[in-house]
Amino acid sequence: MSTNNADTTLREVAIELGDCRSCRGCIDLNPDVFEWDEVLDMPFVNRSEVSEDEVQDIMNCCPEGCIVFVDD
Repeated sequence: MSTNNADTTLREVAIELGDCRSCRGCIDLNPDVFEWDEVLDMPFVNRSEVSEDEVQDIMNCCPEGCIVFVDD
């Protein structure tokens, strides 16, 4: 039997914009999940249902810690 340690459970992710300093790191690391709104001049979540593995790097790298799981 094969074991897979990757977490494939989908969770809802969000950006706490009040803490965001618009560094665009989330977009650089996860362009399939996060995008930039040119009109509002801020990032937004393009695909809110993600696996924890997909966003763990940016959650660890975000200077303000504003990438969060909604269900925490």
